[in-house]
Amino acid sequence: MASLTHRLLLEAPIGEDRELPRNGTSLEIPQVYDAVARDLLREARAGRVQIRLMEPSTAEDGVLIRRMVFRRLA
Repeated sequence: MASLTHRLLLEAPIGEDRELPRNGTSLEIPQVYDAVARDLLREARAGRVQIRLMEPSTAEDGVLIRRMVFRRLA
């Protein structure tokens, strides 16, 4: 997922909130969305993005992130 996350970060304007897209993308699959969201959480811990909103949901696989809004910092 790292290449998809990297592409999304490069496309996101610095300093603006951006919702992680779902419809019409490969992120429609809940497990893919969750994996990319977790990549963004790692980027946040490294100080490159700020997580503005995160909504988890319970699924058969456990807890998945179902919605995320982030802000690219650098």
